[in-house]
Amino acid sequence: MANTLSVYVKNILYRLSNVGVDPEMSYVESQYTKLINILNWIGMCCMLSYAIVNFGNERYFLSFLNLLNVCDATTVLILNKYRKYLSARLVMVISRLIIYTVAGLYFHNGGEYFLVALLITTSLMIDNKWIRFSLCFLIFIACVAVILFPQPPLLGSPVPPEQAYANMIVGILLIVGVVSFFKSIQSTYQQEIEKQRQALFSLNKDKEKMFSILAHDIRSPMVTLENLLQMFHEDLLTHNERIETIGLLKDQVSQLGSVMDNLLRWSVRGMQGIQSIKVTFLLRPLVLELFHFFDFLVRQKQLTVDINIPESMSLFADYDQTAVILRNLLSNAIKFSEVCGRVKVFADVKGNMIDIFIKDEGMGMDDRRINMLFTSSQLSTKGTIGERGFGLGLILCAEFTRLNEGTIRVESKLNKGSVFAVSLPKNS
Repeated sequence: MANTLSVYVKNILYRLSNVGVDPEMSYVESQYTKLINILNWIGMCCMLSYAIVNFGNERYFLSFLNLLNVCDATTVLILNKYRKYLSARLVMVISRLIIYTVAGLYFHNGGEYFLVALLITTSLMIDNKWIRFSLCFLIFIACVAVILFPQPPLLGSPVPPEQAYANMIVGILLIVGVVSFFKSIQSTYQQEIEKQRQALFSLNKDKEKMFSILAHDIRSPMVTLENLLQMFHEDLLTHNERIETIGLLKDQVSQLGSVMDNLLRWSVRGMQGIQSIKVTFLLRPLVLELFHFFDFLVRQKQLTVDINIPESMSLFADYDQTAVILRNLLSNAIKFSEVCGRVKVFADVKGNMIDIFIKDEGMGMDDRRINMLFTSSQLSTKGTIGERGFGLGLILCAEFTRLNEGTIRVESKLNKGSVFAVSLPKNS
């Protein structure tokens, strides 16, 4: 019963504070409207009480002013309900400027404190600078007049000191409440801005990764096409070699189309940032497909390729991201292998992970370069026959391995080759 009553009260308070609040409004504007609603509901209750008390004490004109205050609060709420937000604020400020000034001048009831609260509220919630300046100037003049030029009690007897003190306390609490509310709005708004800034920064980083994938994945087939076309242009091929090369050209164009399809799929997935979509897939077919992608470069360098991966070995990871990881590592292994060298790819199961090893017998690295891998300090290095790179591949490998809950490591010795090991979850 108590819980039901609590929910009912919360619903009532929510509806009262959200009069006229449109879901499409900005956060700040909706909070301003809620504040105005809350102030007017509280003001209606307080001013109605004041009207009864002042009427009982034969301060009929002050009671009439209190009732006017109730009427203007009702008008403000109605205008908010019909989305007349600026009109509601102008009615609230102008009517209360007149009411508080008259009450303060002739009844000495502490109206200057209500005027100060009104001044603060006006300066914060009126957007038009000329309207804001004009209203604040009038409120300031009225406040000075009430403090420095109190009028004789021509409209009724002044309120007793205890009532003036009570009004003073209410006015001060009103000032503190308004300032605190606007401070809360500002803090929340700043937090939202920071969240959006962080999200935008993350999204931009993801887009940079997408562009680097684009550059890296298109570069290899384009280089192959360039080399093949150069051979045609220089007429370096025999008739049989031409027939074979035409087949290679067809394969490269087909692979390039496949790469573009993958990138289009990636771009759609990357609209909301790069995420991992884990699926179960066989490892060996993926590695064979990737080596087919580098077939011309392998032939050009006359490399020996050893693949030792069981047919049934399967991973549970993002297929596209795993392809990017392995494609980068295979590209580097081929790039840094000497002519007539050897590239080995093998895998091993360790607990719930599969270790994938890509080994070459090429240039290798010293400790300084190893320490720079997987960081933005990594520099692009040309391959053994001058192949170019952008220095971005291994950063992507590290990022995508992390997204798939795996690890990546490297062992290398200068002029003795390198071994990259990627651990990814196996299919359970």
